[in-house]
Order: sequence, then structure tokens, then C-alpha cells
Amino acid sequence: MKRPQSQLMKNDRGQSLVEFALTLPMLLVVMFMVTEFGRALFQYNILAQATREGARVGVVSAEADASADGEARIDDFLTGTGIAPGDLSTKTVTVVGDYNGTGTKVVVATAEMPFRWILQGDMPTNPGSGSAVVSPNALTLRAETVMKAETF
Repeated sequence: MKRPQSQLMKNDRGQSLVEFALTLPMLLVVMFMVTEFGRALFQYNILAQATREGARVGVVSAEADASADGEARIDDFLTGTGIAPGDLSTKTVTVVGDYNGTGTKVVVATAEMPFRWILQGDMPTNPGSGSAVVSPNALTLRAETVMKAETF
């Protein structure tokens, strides 16, 4: 028994499977981007809190010990947070005697680190061309805290 051609044209079996196969890659890319953005924000918050801790210890220490004590506190804070102190590319705690020409002494704590993506290695943007790649070290997280000195 043959089906009329009009019934064959109206057959939509498998349509949802094709739509799912077309939208799934886009959905996965968006989900991956949201997850990576959340990880970057989490690591930035840890870095910002570490600089706050370093500046706080620096302002209550003696002026000569402010830098060493502040940097040691940054290292202590980062222990156990998932960020190793060795991951930081820059870590400084300095005493500024005349902040922005106001005559106020402040302690400035800064820390920088590269964000490490889940996918390591270069990511090709156009397979086959071989020339366009995105480096995973393109994002650098930087936090800075400035606090007025209390004891000096």
C-alpha cells in the first residue's frame, strides 16, 4: 500500500531530534562560558580579599615592617583557597608617604595572577587555517587595595 505524497510531506518524525542536534552545541558553549566567567569572578574575589588582608596587616604594623608583614599575610590568606601563593605573578605591599598629594600615608597592596582556563593549551578559532589561535593566558586578574595608615 502506497501512501499519498501529501502524507509524506506532512511527516515530521525526527524533527525535534534535528533541532536538538543543531541547538546543543550552542547551548554547551554558552554553559561553558557562564561556568568559566563564574570561576574567574570567584578567583578575582579571593585575590581582592587577599589584598585587603595584606593592606590591613600593613597599616597596623610598624612602617618598616609593613611590606613584609603584608606580603606574608597575603600568602597566609591564599593558603587553602585553591590559589597557591606561587601562582601570583606580582605581589607587592608598599607604604606611600604622600598619597595623591594629600599628605596622607597609605598602604597599597596589589596582586596579579593569570586566570587558568579549564581547557589548557591554545584554542583554534578556525580549524584548517592554522593561523588563528586564542591563547588561554590572555586574562590577567589584578586586585589593588589602598588603606590609610593608622600607626605611622
